[in-house]
Amino acid sequence: MPIERFNCVFLVHYFPPINSSGAKRFEYISKYLAKEGCEVTVITTRKTGSDGQFTEKYPEGIEVIELDFLGRSYPSKESDGVFVPMYSGKASYNRRLKDFVMNILGQVPDPRLPFALSFLKPKLESNVALALSTADVVIGTTPPWPMILAAVILKKRYGVPCILDYRDHFSECHEMPGGRLAKALEKVLDKWLVSKADYVVTISEPMKSYYENFTDSVSVIMNGYDLDTLERAREKATIQSSNNIVIRYMGIVSPGRIPYNFLKALRKLNQNKPSRFNKINLEYYGNASVLENFVRGNYPELLDRFSYFDFVPYELSLKLMIESDYLIFSETSSRATLSSQGILTTKLFEYIGSGRPIIADLSPDTLAASLIQSCGHAHLVSDSSEEIYNFISVDNFYKRKIDEVPETAHRYTRENQAKSYYELMRNTAKYES
Repeated sequence: MPIERFNCVFLVHYFPPINSSGAKRFEYISKYLAKEGCEVTVITTRKTGSDGQFTEKYPEGIEVIELDFLGRSYPSKESDGVFVPMYSGKASYNRRLKDFVMNILGQVPDPRLPFALSFLKPKLESNVALALSTADVVIGTTPPWPMILAAVILKKRYGVPCILDYRDHFSECHEMPGGRLAKALEKVLDKWLVSKADYVVTISEPMKSYYENFTDSVSVIMNGYDLDTLERAREKATIQSSNNIVIRYMGIVSPGRIPYNFLKALRKLNQNKPSRFNKINLEYYGNASVLENFVRGNYPELLDRFSYFDFVPYELSLKLMIESDYLIFSETSSRATLSSQGILTTKLFEYIGSGRPIIADLSPDTLAASLIQSCGHAHLVSDSSEEIYNFISVDNFYKRKIDEVPETAHRYTRENQAKSYYELMRNTAKYES
């Protein structure tokens, strides 16, 4: 890790104080870089309640600069809006309007676009100009895509090397709506942005393969989990003896994250072994409206087994994971696109770091499946409802398992991510001691 001063500037939208899994990547990378002596400045959008709940704190030792859409310093204010996530069962007018626009125009008309364009102003805020004039490297992370546009603008303006960090695809993203013309325009924009960057980082090998079509300068730095935060949550966890089994899911459920095979297995368990079925309790934290409506319409006999809760603060979510008997994970098993093949969410790494057994309703030949299988023996990975039924219907399923965090899982800590990023930044900046 660093032994001399190195200045880095991160351009992000998802960042504290909002409670978002998307914020964790650079929240913790910035934390560990600052801890080891880097000068870290995070330039981020001004947040309102419409961006998420304000439950998280800035990492220590970094400078955070919040800017409004005109590039002016402006503190975040939760009371200015109400968060309505995608796939909400009670979409607001603004959410419906945004979905309508995205269905036609895709991601291009992003509301954070003015934020990126504000860096073209003749005069920037003094603290922004100071951070950028002394930066060794600038990193923009997407989504949303205006953050990587901002990085490219600042490279041109200040002559500072820039890295584009892709947590999801911008172009050809399987989860994002948009008409044919919008998808074509996204690809043109994405290719242009990458051509202007010094380096590209993705979170998986399939994503790397996609962006290698645009540039040779691509590396993988996966998502991960923060060991320190997990251990704090573990110390607070209370494990209570019970005859019931609690299975939990944390986060937003999109249509591709409905556990279809698990639901079929639950139905069969209810039919064949109702006493065991009645011991199972499924708890979803976040936004699971898509799942709730699907269960109500297709598996009404399972309704009593499900409970739905709002988003909870990050450390509480980790505590709930650790207290669970099992964690359920479901993701698209489609191999139609590199985008769908390359999904390795923050939640998955946190599940692994918690040490709790995972029930993954997932094709065993997916990337996520191979990661889960390499990090413990108690996990089930299957897209067979019969195999899942056999797993949940035997006596052993109803006995709590000990936490298992094997050595292979420790390579995915956020601290290790920060080390990888430090070396990459130094190489990109051609920095010498």
